[in-house]
Amino acid sequence: MNTPAPLAQLAAEIATLRQQLAALRFDLSGKDWLTVEEAAHYCGVSRSQFDSNIAKYGIEPRNFMGKKLYEEAGLHRAIHDARPWATTATSGLAPAPSSPGPAEALARLARYERKEDPTMGRRK
Repeated sequence: MNTPAPLAQLAAEIATLRQQLAALRFDLSGKDWLTVEEAAHYCGVSRSQFDSNIAKYGIEPRNFMGKKLYEEAGLHRAIHDARPWATTATSGLAPAPSSPGPAEALARLARYERKEDPTMGRRK
């Protein structure tokens, strides 16, 4: 019977193999023109996200021998010219609450351990 440790190890091995397969499938070194799949990979997005958003960036593919090809330099330029990622400081949103520091966490644990136990008078 399978135990959790071998299953976790197998899942990690599968993830590593998928990464290696993606690297082999999309060897873009030295290519100036990319297929749709390669272009999406180059931009770091899924194929469907690439297809639905590429027009916003003014990138037009070329039709060459029945293939839709994107210029690598155009993709690079579009990524470079895209607006910067909005952080909490620039977006006007309130900062996300941070986790308590070690001292606060220990104090909360001590308060929890001091709580009254209804059956024994005090918590063990």
